[in-house]
Parts: sequence; structure tokens; C-alpha cells
Amino acid sequence: MRRIYPQKHDPVSFTFKQNKEDFIVTELPLREEIEGKGNYFIAKIQKQDLSTMEMLDILESELQCFSIGYAGLKDKYATTTQYISVPLKFSRALQKFNHPRIKILQSFKAKEKLSIGDLKGNHFFIRLHKVDETSAQHLGKVLDDVMRQGMPNYFGYQRFGKESGNLERSREVAQGEVHMKDKRVHKIMLHAYQSYLFNDWLARRIELSKEIKHDSCEELLVNLNISQSECEPLKEQRGYFCLLPGDILLDVQSKKWVNVQDIQTVRKGLKEHKLIPTGLLAGTRVWRAKGVAGTLEEAYDDPLVQAAGMRREAWVYPKSIRYEYDQSNKSFELSFTLPKGAYATVLLENLGNRELGPSAVKG
Repeated sequence: MRRIYPQKHDPVSFTFKQNKEDFIVTELPLREEIEGKGNYFIAKIQKQDLSTMEMLDILESELQCFSIGYAGLKDKYATTTQYISVPLKFSRALQKFNHPRIKILQSFKAKEKLSIGDLKGNHFFIRLHKVDETSAQHLGKVLDDVMRQGMPNYFGYQRFGKESGNLERSREVAQGEVHMKDKRVHKIMLHAYQSYLFNDWLARRIELSKEIKHDSCEELLVNLNISQSECEPLKEQRGYFCLLPGDILLDVQSKKWVNVQDIQTVRKGLKEHKLIPTGLLAGTRVWRAKGVAGTLEEAYDDPLVQAAGMRREAWVYPKSIRYEYDQSNKSFELSFTLPKGAYATVLLENLGNRELGPSAVKG
């Protein structure tokens, strides 16, 4: 599996270890206001060196509550803050709950329980080590570029889980040929296979975007099977991700899909980040690209995947980026906000122009 990044720079040297001091994640809830009434109890929880599932297992055992809601999964080797929900009858037990690695920061009543996806995004603080002055300058330049141009929304290594390193095995699970006894592992492997396909598609689209800008129309007419009238708008595009006729965009405000027929008509929406290009997570009930984009997408599709499927934003725009270099300690601190589903480690890979993996970052 490849993850190709658009900036042209040599790999940047730094050390990143996921631990509770150097990796801090704060979940951003959908609703900022505190309701104060309802049949559910929401708790804002800080955990350290526990995965979300491990935290839930502890809470279920202590509270004897097996209907705990949560909005998203958070990394294990970090200090993370996230929200959970329990039925109101468990509120007193939750308020009395005590654990050395789990702290309840805030709690209140709510009308609805939390479900997966009930978050705006996540705010990250990360500290990199062994960063010399030259590397710090490179990191700053790439961060400035990411602020302007955004970055590819690859799935990070966390998406692939311990049991899903074998692509062929993940494919067998996704296609229903193999059923794992553990439902969680089965789901992880199915998602891993979809994510492999998506990441490879996105890497190819970044490569193709470079080709569109540098190849002549004569070459593109042959390679993409497009007409002269289609070629010119392709080459006029700016940014690192070039659209193709038939691409599917997400309208950020309406949450509706937009099929690209004329690139010129969507340029303003793209520039203003109101329209976002999307890629396929293979399944049986998902809207697929058409035309030139659809032909390319077919190479990274699998209609046999036993899931509904969906489309994922191919590009994200980190917000609130801040960074500072400490020359005396050779450390580089950065903070930023990402929308839900985007990976902070992918941003780090983009900065370093090299892949990170669990063995490289485990604290």
C-alpha cells in the first residue's frame, strides 16, 4: 500500500512517539451547549494509555452498563478526551467511578445518546523530537503549504489493526469468504480492505494530478481517452488534486453529492472548500463515479464487498494550525484541528514525506 504526498521535498528527519505527553487528542462534540435535561447522561472523559475499547470494557465492568454510547475511537498511546453516554439510571455510578487512567472531567444530562460519528472532529497537540534547525524550517514550510492547499485524506496505519496486515485475508473477510469469530476483528478487517483500495486510489489520483499538469494534451488524450475540449479545463486546474469528468463531490453545507460534468462550474466551490472531492469505499449500495473518473475508479473497486459502502472525502483542510520550534531541546510542537475520520499521523507523514507505522511511533 502506497501513500504518496503532493509536496516535492526530501524526507524530513524527526522522531515521534505516541505517549501521553507528546500526543494529546481532544474530541470536538457536535453540540457545544449543555442541555441539562433528558434520559441520558453524557460524560466528558480523559483517558491515558487506554484504547477507547479498553476504556469501554472497564466502564461496562464497573457500571454493569452494556449500552455505552461513544462518538469516535481514540488512540491508546496518548492523552485523549472524548465523550460517552449512558442511560440516566447509571449516572450516579458513573459519578462515583474511579480509575487511575480514566478521569471524568464533566457530566450532564442529555436528550439523546451518542452514536458513532457524533463529533465535529478532533484537536491535536503533538511534540516531535530530534528536530534540527533545517528540519524545523522544512516542517514549517510544509505546514504553511498544508494550511493553504489542504492534504490527502488517507487512512492512517491505525485503520488496519493488528489482525489485518494481510491484504488477501482482509479481502476474503470483506467478500464474505471468511467469517471471523470476533465480530470486532471481522469489522476491522472488512474496513481495512476498503481502506487499502481507497488509499491506493488516492495515491494514483495524486500521481495523475501531477501528470495532468506536466503532460501535453496529446499525451493526455491517449492516456485518459478524453477529447481536446475536455483536456484544456483539466490543465487549468490549480491545487494538488485535479478533478476528472464524472468525479463525485460532497457539498459540505447540504451534505449532498454532486456529479462533475463540467469542471468549470465547480471551480468556485472547490476554491472556497464548499465542495470536496470524494473517493470510493467499496460496497453494494454506494454511488460510484462516472465517465473518466469512473473508469479509473473501477481499478480500485470491488463489488463483492459485503458492506453498504460509502464515499469518503479525498481531501481535508486542517484548521487552527500552530507550530513552534524549541532549538534548545530540538523539539517541534504543533497543534491543529482535523474533521472526523481524518488522521493526525497522516499529517505527520505529509510533513516528513515518509510513512509512519505502529512500530515507529509506539511510545
